[in-house]
Formats: sequence, C-alpha cells, structure tokens
Amino acid sequence: MSQRKNNKDLRVLQIVPQLKFGGVERGVIDILRFLNRRKIENYILCENFNLDIIKSDEKKQIFTINKYKFKNFFSFFKLNDELRKLIYKKKINLIHISSRAPAFIFYNLIKKNEKITYITSCHNPYSGNSIKKFYNSFLCRGNKIICNSKFTKKNLLANYNISENKIATIPRGVDIKYFNPNLLTLKSREAFRDKLGVLKNEILITIPSRFSNWKGHSQLILFLVNQPKFILQRIKLLIFLNKNNKIVKENLLKLCNDKFYNKIIFNNPTHDMRLIYHCSDIIVNNSSKPEGFGRTISESLAMNKIPIGVNHGGVKEQLYPFDKKLLYKLNDQLSFNKALKYAIHLREKNNFNGRDYVLKNYSLNTMLNSTLEVYLNGS
Repeated sequence: MSQRKNNKDLRVLQIVPQLKFGGVERGVIDILRFLNRRKIENYILCENFNLDIIKSDEKKQIFTINKYKFKNFFSFFKLNDELRKLIYKKKINLIHISSRAPAFIFYNLIKKNEKITYITSCHNPYSGNSIKKFYNSFLCRGNKIICNSKFTKKNLLANYNISENKIATIPRGVDIKYFNPNLLTLKSREAFRDKLGVLKNEILITIPSRFSNWKGHSQLILFLVNQPKFILQRIKLLIFLNKNNKIVKENLLKLCNDKFYNKIIFNNPTHDMRLIYHCSDIIVNNSSKPEGFGRTISESLAMNKIPIGVNHGGVKEQLYPFDKKLLYKLNDQLSFNKALKYAIHLREKNNFNGRDYVLKNYSLNTMLNSTLEVYLNGS
C-alpha cells in the first residue's frame, strides 16, 4: 500500500462503540472536527451517540447501528454487512478503530480490502489470560498502531508480538483553546460553588472521573476521612455520580465518619468539564490500575488547577517531569497526605502555572497533526 502524499484522497472512517463523555470518545470527535477543518471527508460508525456532545451539522457524518452491538458476536455477519455497505457507499480508504470489540469483529473484512489503510489506537495497558490476550491482540493488527503514551507502548511491546516501528506514540491532546481559564470569570466560579454549597474559604477537591470501582472513589474517601482536623475543616469532595445510582451513593457514604459525612457533594455527570476544573481547587486521579494516559491530569494543568495522582502509568508520565511531589503511592495514606498537603501549599501561594507545560507537551493541535501524519504514511 503506497503512502499518500496529500490528504485530498483520504476518506476516513473512525469506529468506536459509543460517543459519550469518555476520553477516547472525545478524541474521536476532536479528530472528526480537525479533518472537517482540513476539508477531509470523514465519518464515524458507532452504536449510538449523545446529542449533547455533537454539533447539529456533524450528525450527517455519524452512522449508527442501533439494532446491533459490537460485543454481541451473534451479530458478527450483520455488522460486517453494515460496514461493507458503508465502505462502498462512502468510498472509505482508511479505517481507524479505537476499541477491541470492533477491531475483533471487522478485522478480516478490513484486511482483505487492499484499498484500505487500517489504523488502530490503544489507550490502555491491556492484560489478561490467554483468551483475553488473543482478543486484545486485534488492536495490535493495524498497519499502524497509535499509543497514547510511552507507558502504553512499553506494555504492548512487552505483551504482544509487535514490531516497534509499527507503533506511533501520540499523547492525548488537550484543547487548549477550550480549556482556557481566561474564558471563565470569577463570578461564574463563585456562582457554581454557591450552587454546590462550597464556601469561599473551602478547598474543593474533585475526582472528575465517571464512577467505576477501579477509579478509586472509595479509597479517596478513606484517604480524606483520615486527614487531620485542620484539613478536614477546610475541604469538600465533589464526586460525579448518576442520581439514579442510589446504592453506590449509600455505599460511599458508609465509608464516612461524622466529620466527613456532609463533606461529599454528589453531582450528575456533565460534559462541561471546563467549568468543573474552574470551580475546583485540587483535582485527583486515584485510579487503582495504571491508566494509559489519564486525561484529567493535563486538562486540569491547562486550567491552572493543581492535580495529584497515583505514581503509575500515564499519570506518572505526565506529572513526574512537571512536579513529582504531586504524585503519591497507590493506597498509601502517608504518601497521599504528603501530596495533598503540598497541593494545598501550592494553592495558597496563588501562583500555580501548569498551562505552559501543557502547551509545550500535550496540546490538541500536536496530537491531531501527528494523527494526520500517521493517516498519510500509515501503510
């Protein structure tokens, strides 16, 4: 397959299970909009999408397969028929898959079509038994594999039979035009904090990740419950949890003592993360498993908000060169206390600047241009 010297001939299809609020999905939408600006014909195939994150004029570029699910392998042949029709109808010549299930289902169809350049993205350090490893390996079978960090690349090379020259390491990019603290006012910050019930002198700690057992919400509560009195009096914790998830909420509150019970604020998940960062003081990434990247770290830095996180995976890769004192050991109370105390100290100095670091290392523009380069040379 020959390299494409320009982008006029590109007709791109990205495939992802769902378009919702996750980091992978946001990256897919970022690429869609970037290619639109470059006048490159491109589309997305997914099961369904959230209307709140799609602009009205983008809907015509999104094809859904609501009747079928990628993880329902009984739909294997029907899904392949749907993709075959879409390739023919839109004359697709490059497919970019960012999820294991569609990578598994569509592999043979894509690889048999010599006109298609096949790109895959790997966002996490996948592991498991031999069956799981075989399933995971389909994300490693593209003409080119995009890894979101050096950590993810290292994991792939250690666990799968891949040539290193097939891998392109492209860190996830932050939209620095959107995540810009200068676009929001002090008044908007105070209004939202008032709505949450956070006083001016209180420190709002936020864990912006959607609730999942491995995201470390429970452990974070235990960390904070065991803070000294002078810190407990000053902090509140913001957690994003669907209001219908009453059982999880009750279980989290059971971890609290009397002094911390009323310190937790539960809020419905939101796509307006810029406002959330703007109104927060300290952002926490407490994932129990190493994340491939950990987008909340660079996003909070872009908003000049102080992040702390577990000293592993992509979180370490981002934070260690910036300020290693913001890292703490997994499930280690003393180490967490030290990082939190340091973060509070930085907050009180009132001159924290993480934005310049993100501009230099993790800008969205760098990610998008690097991705296009892979598209053009990904044979």
